[in-house]
This record gives sequence, structure tokens and C-alpha cells, in this order.
Amino acid sequence: MKRKFLSVLLATGLILSLAACSGGSGSSGDKESASKPFDGYERPAVVGKEEVSIIYLISNMTDESNIRCEQQAAVEAAHRGWDYQVINYEKEDNFREYFQNAISQQPTAIIIGVTQSFDSYKDLVAQARDAGIGVYSNDNSVIDGVISNSTMDNAEAAKAIMDQVVADHGSTLQYAVYELAMSEVMTLRADEAKAYAENTELKLLDSIDLASTGDLNTAGYTIAQTWLQQYGDKLQFIFCSADTPALSAAEAIVQAGDKNGAKTFVSGVDGGSSTWSYIRNNTPIKYTYSQPFEYFTHMTFEVIDDIQVEGLNPGDDGCTISKAGEYMTAPGIVTTVDNCPAAGDSIHSVFNYYGEEADDEEAWYNWTDGPGIYEVTE
Repeated sequence: MKRKFLSVLLATGLILSLAACSGGSGSSGDKESASKPFDGYERPAVVGKEEVSIIYLISNMTDESNIRCEQQAAVEAAHRGWDYQVINYEKEDNFREYFQNAISQQPTAIIIGVTQSFDSYKDLVAQARDAGIGVYSNDNSVIDGVISNSTMDNAEAAKAIMDQVVADHGSTLQYAVYELAMSEVMTLRADEAKAYAENTELKLLDSIDLASTGDLNTAGYTIAQTWLQQYGDKLQFIFCSADTPALSAAEAIVQAGDKNGAKTFVSGVDGGSSTWSYIRNNTPIKYTYSQPFEYFTHMTFEVIDDIQVEGLNPGDDGCTISKAGEYMTAPGIVTTVDNCPAAGDSIHSVFNYYGEEADDEEAWYNWTDGPGIYEVTE
């Protein structure tokens, strides 16, 4: 019996059901199902548990979202006894080359993290799938040939931050939005934040796509400086579609003399040790939407196990996904100074997805294989 954990985030009142799902015995599952294409491509190869090889294509490893996803991937692979390597392509210009390199190695599956202009790589996804390689997104998006994506409801996350900001500061704030049109997930967040002003008394002063301005750290800092000079005290709040530019915007606000964000404060999206440290230490970053990246990653590995070890097809009894190209979502939590995790906390303590089963030693959130559980740092 193989257990599939769908997260239960009691702290936010948002609950995803726990499901117990059974796969076929051994490594081949249903012979007929395992040989039948399910989405117009060659069916991904079904292999034994000890024969699985995973390549994770991931970008900037200075972002905690990527660090946390990759660390959990290493935990998952080590626990399952799967061969694993991460390819950090660093710059979007390198993605095509590294994707081609991954395909040439003929792994069992390729996992792709958040990627700019993912639509432009349909040819490589098709090439991988035609070679019998499974292709899966993790906190990314789905294009033709991608079997699943594990993420959150990004528009709902942005709305949750905006709701909390209004609850804390009133409905007459004037704000600006950092967009990141590099990916679907970022666009959904920014669009929701901008649209929020349409049905409230909030005033949207400005917005900009940082992806068009170069390095996100530099852009986050310089754009915040520009806006502070242009709008002065009128600019009360900057919504950032990710934590990386939010940290830089906070530094610009501090340099402008507003050390604690009394005049202008910032929110981000992602969560992680750096951002939580800023929130704990009373800097201009007051909010972030903390994402359960570890859970996203675990779900992705569960799908790979179902499809390419158990031999299940999407929609089969016991399969994690009901159709090819499915988005699996789990909610995160708005983090403020009131619920900010402390240094040394297990990352899993931030998201109470295990409910009453926290002490289950076999549960994925208690696995300590490989690099072990991510811990919050100062």
C-alpha cells in the first residue's frame, strides 16, 4: 500500500484531503496500462524502483524557492533509492543547451522548475517525450507534453496578501506592483494584485515588469529608489511577485531613511529564511506568502513513481493525477511578524499539512535522507 499525502494546512483553514492510494505490485503495474500512450506521445518508460534516474533542471540557486525545491528533490531521490542529478542552468539563455544535454543522458524523467518563456521549448519537451522520457513541471507551468505541474493557486495567494494588507492598514492605501512576466505563476500574482484596486478604494500608482530590466536584485533596488523619488510618501506599499526583488526593494527603502517601513512597506511571495529574517527584524518587508515548496516537490515525485514505476496512467485507480497535464495545487500561508518561523525550525512546522499525523515516522515530511530536512536559519 502506497500512501499519497495531499496537504492539510490547518493554520490557514485551507484543507486538502488526505488520500490513501494503492499502486500495482512490483515495478510494472498493469501491463496493458503501462504500454498504452495517454497524451499523444510515447508513453514514458516504466522501470524498476532501483533503475529510476532523475534530472532536475533548475535556474538561479540563489533564490530560496529553488534551493528548497532542490533540497527536497534530493531528499526524495535518496529516500527512494533513485539516481539523481541537478542541472543549474543559471541563465535563461542557457536553458535550451542544458535541456538538450539532459535529454541526451536518457534519464527516466526530467523535472523542470520555473522557466522563463517556457512555451518556446515545446520542441524539446516533444523530443524528450518521443524518447520515452517523462517530463514534469515543479512550480512551473504546463505546456504540451508536460505530464503534471505541482504549484499553488497563484492568484489566490496574491489575493490573500492583499486581503491581509487591507485588514491591517485600511482600504485607502496607494501602492505599486513589481511584475515578473518571466513565467505564468508570476504573471498570475501580479495581475491579481493590480486588479485588486478595481473593487476597492486602493489606488494603483504604478507597475513594472522587472524581467525586462535585467538582474532582479538590481532592478528591485533601483526601481524602488525611482518610485520613492517620484511618489514620495504617497507610495505606501509595494507588492512584489517574488521575494528576491522584495528584499532589494526593502534595502532601497532602508537607504532612503525608512528603516522599519513606517512610510513604505513591502510584501513578497515565496517564503524562506532570508525573507523571514527580514520580517522578524522589523524591516520594510512586512508580508510574504510562504509556499510549501517541499510539498510541491513531493507530489511531483509521487507522480513519477505512479507513472514510471507503478506503471499507472493518469486517471487510473490509485494514480495521483486524473489526467495528463494536470495542475496539482496546495495552499501556502500569509506570513507576518505574528506567525514568522524561528531560526532552527523545521520547514515542515511552517505548514501544518500533516494534521494529527505529525509523528508518523514513515510520512514524507519526516524523511531525513540525503541532505535532510530544510531548517530555517537566521
